[in-house]
Amino acid sequence: MSAVSMQGEQDAVTGTEPQDDRDRVLDAAHRCVDLLVRTAIIDDAGDPTWPTWEMGPEGAVGVVAGRRSLYDGDAGVVWALTHLGTALNRHDATELAASGAESLRRTRPAGPDVPAGLLVGEAGVSLLRQARNGVGIGWSDGSDLTDGLAGILLSLARTRRHEAHAAAIVAELRHRSHAEPWGRSWPDHRLAGEAARPLCGLAHGASGIAWALAEAAAVWPRLAPSALELAGEALAWEASWAEPVRGGWPDLREGDVTWPDLWCHGAAGAGAVRLRLLELADAGLDVPWPTDTTRAEAEMAVQRCGRAMSDAAEQAVTGGPDTVAAGWTLCHGAGGPAGVVALAADILGVPEHRERALAAAAAFVSAAPVDPGVWPCGLRGADGDVSLVTGAAGTAVLLADLARPGTVPSLALLGAGGVRQSS
Repeated sequence: MSAVSMQGEQDAVTGTEPQDDRDRVLDAAHRCVDLLVRTAIIDDAGDPTWPTWEMGPEGAVGVVAGRRSLYDGDAGVVWALTHLGTALNRHDATELAASGAESLRRTRPAGPDVPAGLLVGEAGVSLLRQARNGVGIGWSDGSDLTDGLAGILLSLARTRRHEAHAAAIVAELRHRSHAEPWGRSWPDHRLAGEAARPLCGLAHGASGIAWALAEAAAVWPRLAPSALELAGEALAWEASWAEPVRGGWPDLREGDVTWPDLWCHGAAGAGAVRLRLLELADAGLDVPWPTDTTRAEAEMAVQRCGRAMSDAAEQAVTGGPDTVAAGWTLCHGAGGPAGVVALAADILGVPEHRERALAAAAAFVSAAPVDPGVWPCGLRGADGDVSLVTGAAGTAVLLADLARPGTVPSLALLGAGGVRQSS
């Protein structure tokens, strides 16, 4: 499907002009920031925290506060507010972000039981500019981006700290990998049976590991030969699973195999990684795999994400926003595919992609209630979630990126590559 034909789909859904769409999306981004500001819980010391959900087997079971993580805790909200304050000229957001970052830095826990991963541990806290002086050298029994060594490696590369520890992680990732007929994979040795099978994708699979290895190679030339060789093997294994007709890679977790377009387990996350790999190669990283293959896979993912984004916009218009599973959130919702389409505009140089993403987001926010606190979120039964990856903080960043291009980094890459100039 061409960029022009997908733009036609969006025009049919919204029936509005790009400037009208931009105004609607910008207003919605501000309303999301309003939600983040008013839901902050300020303690006696003046430190903010935000409510998050305690999850059970059947979904949300209660609200808690004080969680530190990038995924669904204070670090993620602070990361969002830091960028939104600048992009939207919101001094209230900037001040709240500064206070939250200082609190996270000052209260950083220590000890062997502290989670060290990127999305659910202290490696994610280290992505905050204000907290980088305390970057630690964590370790994990897992290998993935969420709570494993790949996430720790990505954080070290982003902060340019602890090269020797990064080298040890690269070596350990090779040691834990499993040689496949094509490339290498990473079974989860913490689990047993089918639950331990290696996965595709960004959050728990080979895409996330390949991404972390490539970022480390770009920062530390001494690590590049071993890191890039291993990244290439991760990509080769995922390529053996790619299916262009379905537009992506399978979710290989227990149960029936599906082919999702999600950021965590599907085409959106894998596509974001491949777009970043193209960007790194264009910047001079000497990758040992054919970039034509990477580009073809990236374009396959962008096409799939474009269809998913268009479908979500149409569902919101015709059936209401509650028919859009997980709303416009990053991890489980339409925000992941939309964020990748916008990112593709900047990296592939196709400005029509960004206009399509803007039109789709405008369709959703126009159909949604005024209060983003009642929009569907990425966790079952937890509507009103304000977190970065499954809630309103991430949605706000995605909307700001579309309404004011060139003011916030890509949420689909958790800020990697910084703020890009829009095509």
